Amino acid sequence: MNFTELSLKRPVTSIMIFISFVVIGIISSRMVPLEYFPDISFPGAYISIPYPNSTPEEVERNITRPVEEAISTISGLEEISSTSSEDQAGIFVRFKMGSDIGLKAMEVKEKIDGVRNQLPDDMERVFINKFSAQDNPMMNLRISSERDLSNAYDLLDRNLKQRIERINGVAKVDLYGVEKKQIRIELIPERIEAHNVNLNELAGKLQQSNFSMTAGKVDESGKRYLVRPIGEITTVEGFENLVIGPNNLRVHDIATVNYETPEVNYGRHLDRKYAIGLDVFKESGANTVAVGDRVMEEIAVINRLPEMRGINIYEMHNQATGIISSLTELLNAGLLGGLFSIMILFFFLRQISTTLIVALAVPFSLIVTLGFLYFLDLSLNILSMMGLMLAIGMLVDNAVVVTESIHRTQLDNKDPKDATIKGVKKVAMAVTAGTLTTIIVFLPNIISELSMIAVQLYHVAISIIIALVASLFISLTVIPMLTSKIKPPKKKEKKYFVDKLEVKYEKMLGWLMKHRYSSSALIMLTIFSAAIPLGMVNVDMFPRESSRELYLHYNLNDTYTLDTVEESVFVIEDYLYENKENFEIESVYTYYQGEYAQSTILLTEEDDAKKDVTLIKEEIEEGLPPISIGAPSFEYASRNNSEQVQVYLIGESSEELIALSEEVIRRLESNPGFADVRSEAEAGTEEVQLVVDRQRAQNFGLNSQQIAGMVSNSMRGMNLRRVRGNSGEIDVVLAMQDSDRQTITDLKNLPINISEDQTVKLASLADFQISSGPRSIQRQDRQTSLGININLDDINMDEARQEIARVMDQINYPAGYGWSYGRSFNNDQEAMDEMIINMLLAMFLIYLVMASLFESILFPSSIISSIFFAIIGVFWFFFITGTTFSFMAMIGILILMGIVVNNGIVLIDHITQLRNEGYSRFDAVTKGGRDRMRPILMTAGTTVLGLIPLCIGTTQIGGDGPPYFPMARAIVGGLTFSTVITLVILPSIYIILDDIKLWAGRVWQKADA
Repeated sequence: MNFTELSLKRPVTSIMIFISFVVIGIISSRMVPLEYFPDISFPGAYISIPYPNSTPEEVERNITRPVEEAISTISGLEEISSTSSEDQAGIFVRFKMGSDIGLKAMEVKEKIDGVRNQLPDDMERVFINKFSAQDNPMMNLRISSERDLSNAYDLLDRNLKQRIERINGVAKVDLYGVEKKQIRIELIPERIEAHNVNLNELAGKLQQSNFSMTAGKVDESGKRYLVRPIGEITTVEGFENLVIGPNNLRVHDIATVNYETPEVNYGRHLDRKYAIGLDVFKESGANTVAVGDRVMEEIAVINRLPEMRGINIYEMHNQATGIISSLTELLNAGLLGGLFSIMILFFFLRQISTTLIVALAVPFSLIVTLGFLYFLDLSLNILSMMGLMLAIGMLVDNAVVVTESIHRTQLDNKDPKDATIKGVKKVAMAVTAGTLTTIIVFLPNIISELSMIAVQLYHVAISIIIALVASLFISLTVIPMLTSKIKPPKKKEKKYFVDKLEVKYEKMLGWLMKHRYSSSALIMLTIFSAAIPLGMVNVDMFPRESSRELYLHYNLNDTYTLDTVEESVFVIEDYLYENKENFEIESVYTYYQGEYAQSTILLTEEDDAKKDVTLIKEEIEEGLPPISIGAPSFEYASRNNSEQVQVYLIGESSEELIALSEEVIRRLESNPGFADVRSEAEAGTEEVQLVVDRQRAQNFGLNSQQIAGMVSNSMRGMNLRRVRGNSGEIDVVLAMQDSDRQTITDLKNLPINISEDQTVKLASLADFQISSGPRSIQRQDRQTSLGININLDDINMDEARQEIARVMDQINYPAGYGWSYGRSFNNDQEAMDEMIINMLLAMFLIYLVMASLFESILFPSSIISSIFFAIIGVFWFFFITGTTFSFMAMIGILILMGIVVNNGIVLIDHITQLRNEGYSRFDAVTKGGRDRMRPILMTAGTTVLGLIPLCIGTTQIGGDGPPYFPMARAIVGGLTFSTVITLVILPSIYIILDDIKLWAGRVWQKADA
């Protein structure tokens, strides 16, 4: 007894099971967490080693290279790249997909600990950050005010940061742009010299004098007590009165001690006011929308606090908003697509009751899918939503085929129950095979963890698979049972358009069967026609989509003081706000440092926009005021944050690479397809190089390292042991006072202690010279590299790749130097290769399923040919609509492969059944085509019309990700073309293959005889 017979025999039980699924699904759907992106771990880590106020060369030599050498021995390492700057060493490592990044991060830490003795003594911390979707903040806030917030850390920490951190679902909150106060011990050079203080010895004494430790236990009167010597200093007065030398010499005799806000080396503006940033991170598995709502409610309460009066909190980015936007757009598109599907069902079925029964498959399947997502511990995110949207049009396919077969059987069989069983039996294998082929195309992605693409497609596939299995289940149980309860359609006296089309289609099939050469010519013409769109369609795996955000890079030509950079920032911002309405600017956010500045220009929403983004950019550039410290230029912000085109120069010497980059830039800029060609060299940063005279130093009993340590502790400052205050730990910094470390003269006059009673100036021990040095040193796979960034101008990635190779190969490189493509090219090729492999695997699996179900090797070949015709249809549709073939289109083709074979399975399976019943091949093909034309057109029509809203809309993944329309157009174009091919050409291919089978049988019989 199969499912259909059981549902007909026990209708109440079937309805109860159906209702149970619906109720459980509805309850579970309320508990499914809403996330922007699923919690996917990337097999990589970023190692950040802060070392402030140094130089890139020193950081590279003393930190980056030793760490690279240590971690390069870890197994499974695929990529290592690093950036050495004046403040830190940043090292990125990527391992093979499937690696446990938690274990790999522990290995990285162990390797770094193993070379800790080779790293600088004053290097304090090593941060190892693992990459996960949950590592990105769910909300970015900016804070601005007319008030001076430079000393407002405690205010914002107490009233904003800590309050948001207490919200259920919030993991942590980062507050930046305002610094926590610290205790600063600022040395006075004249007093250092007068008291003959050795700076290295002073730093050691301060470290040793501030401590807290345990010293065992003692017993007294039957009790046991812990012994804890306390030498911990917690106040400014404690440091001031600390004895550090003979004759009761105290810290306040040679330095000033203050509890104050440290000087920052960066700045932020929001709408021309100094801004502070706040990033909110959610807990793993928490509902992003719910957490976002709670945060915004708390912010509304915070805004009413008297202490926060005059402080504006601005929402820069909110994942919850993106999710709601994407959900709303998908819901609207789904409702519109569902309406179209119901209309086309009624057009073919001409019966309201049957139409509603078939349409029942859609809400049931979606509700069951949400329930399963909850029980599988998965979230509803932008990827699973994509799967649900794609599934909507396919959910009625099985129900359409089953219902149509039942009604056709009821015309000849008056017993409703018997007609229902026989009608379902005729198509049961066909709908099961069709569902399996649609599901099986995702199998390589579900079981594979070899790439991020496979991991991401897993979440798309799960939604589609559960929904399709649910639709198959209801199509074989509840829908047949309900169909048997309604009156069967009567034989129509009036002939509708579809009825007339069936007659004409049957005649056309008969003509094609009789004119074999004509049908063969039609097949060949269709295949060769693919050459036209294949050569004309633009291919770009990750096209850069223009957005309503513009990035203005200041491209500073040197390192300047923060005040100097801020002056130029104000010049640009004033210009932008003078033309705010003309440029359709909503807000301007600027981040700047001494060597870097960038303004993010947020334009008005697309619904309110009157001008194109490109036009606005051109208008801004026309009147952009010049600045003496840089050359501002634009670059689009990509919807999917894809990097710009980049090539790398590789070698050993940074100076040689910088020289080569000038030649490369000159040649690339002469190409009309390239715009804004810039080097990452950022050469020309002025630095004062201190060269110790070893002979003079030796005469005074010193060495170069001792002198360098004194200079470093004085000018850069030295972090001492933290102390505990009322609001947590407080940093303690030892350095020269600011007024005595501003100029080169101050540096030359730095007192250096050489004996107990003698101090000399630094100028007497060293020579000084000013020279240029790189702002940062890049390394790729343990080789120094230099990136050349290129923005494309009306050319695609393939054309850019060819042109870059032509230019770069013309340059003569020194021995040991060369170039390589940037990650953008590698990503394109890897994505293309992986999707092609997935498609070939999917095709192979589809063939296996059909061969097993049909128990035939030859006939599945005729069905699988519809995949090739579908791909031809995709390119024709893209050619006609002017759509760029992107990675989203390849996902569409992958899904399409599982859909298009359904029509062929329904048709060929019915033809086979008719031949088994005794029909001749000619009659079986013509009658089978006529019988299956209606369900084929209905299933294709519902899928196509269900995706029409996505085809013509601009709905994007998550509200600001890649657009859906390339994927939707691939499915619509391929399915439409394939449906026509299935109805017209597939029967001819079936006949040709059947002839081959008969011919092979005759040959085999003759050989056997």
